[in-house]
Amino acid sequence: MKTKNLKRRIVVGDVHGELESLKEILIHAKLIDQEENWTGERSVLIQTGDVIDRGPDSWGCVELLRKIQEQAQEAGGLVVRLCGNHEVMLMQNSSNSYADFKKPEILASQIKEEISLGKIQASYTDGERLYTHAGLRSEIRAALEEDIRTRPVNLKRLSNHINKVLRDAVKKNDFETHPIFHVDSKRGGPHEVGGIFWGDYSLICDSFKAYNIPQIFGHTPSGKKGVMHCHNFRLIDIDAGMHDGYGGNILYLEVSKSGNILQHHKDGNVWIKTALCPEKEKH
Repeated sequence: MKTKNLKRRIVVGDVHGELESLKEILIHAKLIDQEENWTGERSVLIQTGDVIDRGPDSWGCVELLRKIQEQAQEAGGLVVRLCGNHEVMLMQNSSNSYADFKKPEILASQIKEEISLGKIQASYTDGERLYTHAGLRSEIRAALEEDIRTRPVNLKRLSNHINKVLRDAVKKNDFETHPIFHVDSKRGGPHEVGGIFWGDYSLICDSFKAYNIPQIFGHTPSGKKGVMHCHNFRLIDIDAGMHDGYGGNILYLEVSKSGNILQHHKDGNVWIKTALCPEKEKH
């Protein structure tokens, strides 16, 4: 499906089990009705991963996204479900000792199957931006480009390869070897550069030429009623902290067909719309 034929893109960051907040966002964005059925027609919903853990209803969030993914496809729309580091940890951890919801081993198995079927992805592109959980740093991009023998490596080819790496990881049950899974030292890992599931926002903003690819990602909560951004909005972290422990901030982005970005956030009982207008780059 070509994005240029779709009306708009709605981007939602880390959910972390906050079902009621997720529903509120989707209703306000006119993607679902009060009965939680898809009303978004040909719109695209991109959810950047970390659907589970911390909040009160991880299973409910997963099941809602599954339901509307099927409904959107039937209506000519699209629901993109990206894999976050919490989904990766669930698949990695055979004991599931850290999971704070029931039957984590069942969900881990289901997520693996959904990745194999392409229902959950590591990456998505609309032809303008790359969407991942935590952002793609330059060093990780270089490693991916080494994997890809065909040139040029455009956004579609890059995104498709990232998704292949995730599918291969599921087959091999190896979520550590490839650089996209690397955990950097800021997140307690052994690697200098974090992969697309673990990279910290403060590091990707300083990453050499990561901004060459316009990106929207989550993972690092701002704890504010607004997105974090740098390099003239070429790198946008949409994770405002939906979970109560990070502020309970309810926020989403709307990307118009022309590429204009609107931020919608809730302040008390009022929804506020803000245009994110990058300055024109000087040549």
